[in-house]
Amino acid sequence: MSGYPYRALTAWVAALALAWLAFSSPWSAAWNLLLAAFTLALALLAIVIVTRHRRARQRALQPVLQALDASLDALPGDLRRNTPLILAVGEAAGAPALAFGETLVTITDAAIWVRVDDPTRLSHVADALKGWREGQGPDAVAYLVAAGLARDAAVLAAGLRRWRSAIGEASRALGDALPVCVAVYLEEAAGASDACPWFGISGTALLQADTLPTQIAMRLQQYAQAAIPPERVARMHRAARLDALARWAADALLPTLSESPRDGYRHGRPVRVTAFGVTATAGVPAADSLYASYVSKTTALAHASSAGRPDARGIHYPLPAALIQGITPQPVHRALPLALAHAFAWLAMAFCAAAAASAWQNRALVARVMHDMARYRAIGPEHDAARVDALQAVRRDRDLLDEYARGGVPLRLGLGFYRGAALLTPLNALIAGYQPPAPPPSTIELDSLSLFRSGSATLNPGSNRILFGALETIKAHPEKRVLVAGHTDATGTPAANLRLSEARAASVRDWLADAAGLPLTHFAIQGYGDTRPRAANDTESGRAANRRVEITLVPDCRDANRGDRTTSGHSACSFQ
Repeated sequence: MSGYPYRALTAWVAALALAWLAFSSPWSAAWNLLLAAFTLALALLAIVIVTRHRRARQRALQPVLQALDASLDALPGDLRRNTPLILAVGEAAGAPALAFGETLVTITDAAIWVRVDDPTRLSHVADALKGWREGQGPDAVAYLVAAGLARDAAVLAAGLRRWRSAIGEASRALGDALPVCVAVYLEEAAGASDACPWFGISGTALLQADTLPTQIAMRLQQYAQAAIPPERVARMHRAARLDALARWAADALLPTLSESPRDGYRHGRPVRVTAFGVTATAGVPAADSLYASYVSKTTALAHASSAGRPDARGIHYPLPAALIQGITPQPVHRALPLALAHAFAWLAMAFCAAAAASAWQNRALVARVMHDMARYRAIGPEHDAARVDALQAVRRDRDLLDEYARGGVPLRLGLGFYRGAALLTPLNALIAGYQPPAPPPSTIELDSLSLFRSGSATLNPGSNRILFGALETIKAHPEKRVLVAGHTDATGTPAANLRLSEARAASVRDWLADAAGLPLTHFAIQGYGDTRPRAANDTESGRAANRRVEITLVPDCRDANRGDRTTSGHSACSFQ
């Protein structure tokens, strides 16, 4: 295996998510706990899935891995990385079987060849070889095709699509697009006495199917002309057959592998065909192959053939070592640096999320403090109760910011976004600037002669102007109870003076209650007669000072005892 630490990375991502929920989340504790439980469950599920997938893949690849270990583990590390490693693919009963025989791994001077017969296992084998080579995957895929065994165009196209999809999956697993070498074999009954070389093109650029046969034809012509006269005719016949083979392969194989299909990418994206070659081997060609049909339609060449599948005994296909020489080795992708890069990327994402949450929460904190300050400033001194409530919110903000200043800013507000320190000074100034309203006057004294005629308890016309001042004071303090007390001088009998003072207090009480819209139970009256003189009654000025009506605002007795507010309909408290 490539050794990529999927489980460790999953645990790392889960730890970052939990840390963000614990230290940076702007949501409530209940939501954070719910999301933390979901994160843990998701991480455990991912780890279980990865573990089961790896174990299932190891069980499926056990025979292949054992063969790889037996053949390749004895090689030194430098040879593993410096020797090209090629995955040889194709139909299981076709060219790979004739090239490898019963073995899965073949080591030549040019490369290490690993045979893969099942398209579904190609990506797994490629990943295993990447781990075996310490981060360097296979260098190329050699697609081996026996022209004499291809008899059905639909079957041939279906096999090409399967392998194209498998090569795409292997490339994604390795992280690099695998170059593909297409090697086509032709069995010939008789020909030149020397072994046939490979004729083709190899490099790093993608091959073009329309120009490829022409390029190979030039090399075949040089091959035939370079032969000695006794061998020239045989070589010319071989060159003609290989030229027809190259044209057939370029038309039947390459479009399916390298061109975009009309139905999209249902069978995988096109592969990178960077090498192509044809060669001839000893054998008996089949008359019913697709290649034979192509030759009969396009040329007049006659060749010995046999119906049905030719006998494969004694036939051995050479591996296309010459075609892989121009392929660039794959780069090394070690799992640990890649995993560390991914871990750092997740850490950077977590930091960005923490910074965004911190900025959002700091903005909300500043907005709340500014709103509380603006609300307090908007309330006038005449509404002291509401003003005190707003001041309490300002004090709570000040205490919170002061706690941050003394004990440190929490992480959810830190990361360079905290702006609360600048608000402490205006908060303290606002709190220090609060002034409670001036207490109401304890007693308002009214001259009886300005309100009543001598000996009368009926208010004089125009006395309203004198009572308006007392009325405004009473309306400004609706929470206070009102005591109206009447006083007289010593003229007359004490009993008459007592009745007159109480009647005058009642008249003032009735006018104030009606004008203020307050119930009579909000008032209390008291007549003192001449019992509480302000001055001596033996002078006119002294008697004038003693004739008076006193209006006193007193706290509600229930307010003092239990903190209850005065409500209309209750009896007045005792004012004795």
